[in-house]
Amino acid sequence: MTPDLVLLSARLLDPGTGELLPHTALAAGGGRITHLGDDREIRALAGPGTTVLGLRQAVVTAGFTDGHLHPVSGAERTMGVDLSACRDLPAVRAALAEAVATLEPGAWLRGWGLDPNAFGGAPVGFAAIGPVLDGVPALLDLFDAHSLIASPRALQLAGVTGPRRFEQAAEIVCDAEGRPTGLLLEDAACEVVEAVAPRPTEAQLRARTAEVLHAMAAAGLTGGHAMDANGDSLATLAALEDEDGLPLRLRVAPWCQPGADAEAVRDLIRLQGTGGRLWRVAGVKLFMDGTIDNGTAWLERPDCHGESTHAFWPDPERYAQVVAELHEAGWRPPPTPSETPPYVMCWTRWRRRGPRASGRCGTGWSTSRRCPTTPCGGSPRSGWPPPCSPPTAASSPAPTTPTTGPAGSVRSAPRAPSAAATCGTPGPGSCSAPTGPSHPSRRWGSWPAPAIAAPPTSRCPRTAPGRR
Repeated sequence: MTPDLVLLSARLLDPGTGELLPHTALAAGGGRITHLGDDREIRALAGPGTTVLGLRQAVVTAGFTDGHLHPVSGAERTMGVDLSACRDLPAVRAALAEAVATLEPGAWLRGWGLDPNAFGGAPVGFAAIGPVLDGVPALLDLFDAHSLIASPRALQLAGVTGPRRFEQAAEIVCDAEGRPTGLLLEDAACEVVEAVAPRPTEAQLRARTAEVLHAMAAAGLTGGHAMDANGDSLATLAALEDEDGLPLRLRVAPWCQPGADAEAVRDLIRLQGTGGRLWRVAGVKLFMDGTIDNGTAWLERPDCHGESTHAFWPDPERYAQVVAELHEAGWRPPPTPSETPPYVMCWTRWRRRGPRASGRCGTGWSTSRRCPTTPCGGSPRSGWPPPCSPPTAASSPAPTTPTTGPAGSVRSAPRAPSAAATCGTPGPGSCSAPTGPSHPSRRWGSWPAPAIAAPPTSRCPRTAPGRR
């Protein structure tokens, strides 16, 4: 078979040993590597339709898999004004004023990537932003994508006049008089206002998702674990694949949040294994804690604000029931063990399912191997294999780079020239721990040909003072 792609004058990195192979060229077809050899013999395999690239000693390595991304919902949430470069309130006000000036009367303003550190010592909310949003329905995503600031007009349209009670550890933050400050913490609170905000059309969402995914591919990603199936996510992925516009292989884990009833759990089980050639629903994302930035994490000790002391899922017995139902259906929890309360509880509930409950459990970041209790290096007590490897096999651990920045977004170069290999510098999230089912019966597909990329740059998640 004539290859689709030939790479010449390359240094080929063996991902198993970390050593360079003796070969200088490879051929790939149908998304798989078909031949290795020297430049002369591999060039001879090329046909009229083959893309031939001379790499001038660039390193070719296995494609990176992002262990936690939100390609569709993240694409939608980043369709507004980018506030990620704003370092203080004057910069935030200036960016918002510029965006407001272009709005039609009555139109909503969406913003994203807002760092709570920009508020300095002021409480995070619409009051500190000032009059720039007066009369404008606006929703501004904070950088962790677990919280929003809603303008007074947006709160009014949603009928939000005070605090509400939620099944999960979500909150409509209010002042001492019970008036909303505009800060909405976690999904249930955010949904109250998002429900009345306009949504993009199917075509707009599909185009934006394609843009985000192609940027990820250009950054060196060839696969990822999409940690939600919110809204029209699955339909969008199916439509992109039908259009030959899906450049990554994706394993999707829909959410299971506090308040999920028996029918919701059955729906999650029915979804397992559905999908297309390049994407598949294979896993469930359970929520045991939120984020430290919001005070919704669950830590052994209170954070510096006296918060992050309770489970995001407040009813442990209901959580155990959901775990039991998923276990009986053959599902196994995603990786990333740790000693923090959410993981201890998750693992304890899972082990109660009996000696065959050999899954992995987690709801948050994977850490670097420099951490002495690293999840990425495996658990010395449980003997779990390190999760930084393709989901179909456990191999020696590799460094992991936690994803930071807006959910689902990657700042990167244009799309790579080939579907079989991608060129560029990896963005955040490269080689993160895979999530979803880990046992052999749930293996699916084969991973793509390598990416041409430079080593990833490690980043660390940020925490922000003065969030409320």
